[in-house]
Amino acid sequence: MQLQDLIGVLGEKDVQGNPDIQISSIAIDSRNVTPGSLFICIQGFVADGHNFIRQAVEKGATAVLLDKDVPVPPGIVSIKVDSTRSIMGRIASAFYGFPSKYLKMIGVTGTNGKTTITYLIEAILNRAEYNVARLSTTQYRIGKEQIHAAHTTPDSIELQQLLRKAVNSKCSHLVMEVSSHALSLGRTDGCEFDTAVFTNLTVDHLDFHHTQEEYLMAKMRLFASLGEASVKELPKLALINTDSPFAERIIEAVHPAYTHVQGYGCDLNLQSEHCKSAIIASEIETNKDCTTFLYRGVRFKLNLLGRYNVYNALAAIGVGESEGIGLEKIREALESVDSIPGRFERVVCGQPWTVIVDYAHSPDALQNVLLTCKQLSPRRIITVFGCGGDRDVTKRPHMGMIAGELSDETIITNDNPRSEPPEEILSEIEAGIRQVSIAYKIIPDRREAIFYAIGAATEGDLVLIAGKGHEDYQIIGDKTTHFDDREVAREALKQM
Repeated sequence: MQLQDLIGVLGEKDVQGNPDIQISSIAIDSRNVTPGSLFICIQGFVADGHNFIRQAVEKGATAVLLDKDVPVPPGIVSIKVDSTRSIMGRIASAFYGFPSKYLKMIGVTGTNGKTTITYLIEAILNRAEYNVARLSTTQYRIGKEQIHAAHTTPDSIELQQLLRKAVNSKCSHLVMEVSSHALSLGRTDGCEFDTAVFTNLTVDHLDFHHTQEEYLMAKMRLFASLGEASVKELPKLALINTDSPFAERIIEAVHPAYTHVQGYGCDLNLQSEHCKSAIIASEIETNKDCTTFLYRGVRFKLNLLGRYNVYNALAAIGVGESEGIGLEKIREALESVDSIPGRFERVVCGQPWTVIVDYAHSPDALQNVLLTCKQLSPRRIITVFGCGGDRDVTKRPHMGMIAGELSDETIITNDNPRSEPPEEILSEIEAGIRQVSIAYKIIPDRREAIFYAIGAATEGDLVLIAGKGHEDYQIIGDKTTHFDDREVAREALKQM
C-alpha cells in the first residue's frame, strides 16, 4: 500500500523524504526485510533495531520508522515518532486492512487456563459449524491449517498477518490467548476484541512485571479496550471468574455502558452491581476417568480432570451461550475434547501406574495439578519438576514447598535454565522443599530424572512430570536442543 496512506493512522510524526511510495511489507527484524519494506526500529530487550537500519536498507527497505535521532541512508524515507513500539500494532493493522473488524474476536487472559479455554471454545464453535481460527501457546490453527506457535501471543506484525489469513480463509471467529507480556508491549493494539475472558491471577512473571499490581494492570488493559471506539457495532462481553480475588479489579476496568459483564465460577464469592448474571457449576465430582458437574440442570462429563477444568469449561460455556449456541450442543462439544497437549496429558504404554505430563510452571498451577493427582487416590505421587531460568526467581522456593508437601517423593531437575547457572536454580528450589520434606533428590539432567522417576514407580503409583508440558525443546545456556517430556517418558516406559 502507499506509505502516505499507511502513516495516516499515526498522530504526530516527522516525515523526511517523499512518502508517496509503495510499501510491499513491514518488518521489525532486518533479516525479514524484502525489497520495498517499511522497517520499524524497535528498542528490544536484547538488541536495538535502530542499529540495524543499514542492514535493512541493504536488503531493500525503502522507508524506516524510528523514534531516535539516528542517521538514515540517502533516498530512504524516515518517519520519526515518539514511540515505535506504541504505534506498531496500529501500523500493522492498517497494513493488513484492519482484519479484526471482519472477525468475532475472543481474547482469553489470566495466569492459568488460557490454553485449555481456547481449545474448548474452538470445539464449541466448530460444533456449531463456524469456521474458527485459534492462536494458543501450543499451536496456531487457521481453519484446518496448523502453524507452529513461537509465542503465546504473536508480535504485532505476525498477529495481524494471522488475522488477515483468517479473514482470507473465511473464518468467522478467532479465539486467542492474550498474555500479559503482549498487553504490556502493545502487541494486540489495532485489534478490536468482542469478548474478553479472565481466568485467574496468581504470582507469575514478576521478572517482567516486577510487582503483582503491574501484572494485574496489564491484564486489565484487555477489558478496558472493550470500551474503545468500535467499528463493528457489536455488543461486547466481559466474562470474568468471579471466584478470583481480583475479579472486582477486572470489573473496574470495564466500561459498563459498552460491555456486558458476566461472571462464572463454582462459589460465586463476588456480588457486584455491574455483574448481574453468572454461570455457576454445582455437584462437582472428579475420578480417575472424568470430571462431572451440573449446570442449568444439564450434567456435563469432561474427559479433562480436576476442579480447575470445571472453571475452564464454564468460561467456554459462557462464550458459547453468548453466541446463541444451545446448551446440548455445547455439552457435546466439551465432552468430545479428550485432552489438551501438555495439560494433564497421560502417557500410556501399558504400565500399571499413571504417568502425567503437565505444563504447570507457577505455584498455583503446580498446586492445582498435584491436588488433582491426589483426587485420583494413587498409592504414591512421584513428582519431577524444575523452574525456568531468566524468569521469576521468587516462585522457586514456593514451588519447592508445594511439591514437597503434596508429593511422596520429588525429583528436582532442570527445566529451561537458559543463561542462569542450573545449580543456582536447583538450590533455590531445594531451599523451599527442605523446609517440608526430606523425600527428594536432585538430578540435574532432565532425561535422567524422568527415567529415575519412572523406574522408581510401581503398581498404583502416579508420576507427574511438570513444567514443560507441550514444549519440545530445552534451553541450556545459549543452546536449544530437542526435548519432549512425553517422548522421554514413553522411551523410559518402553525400556521397562
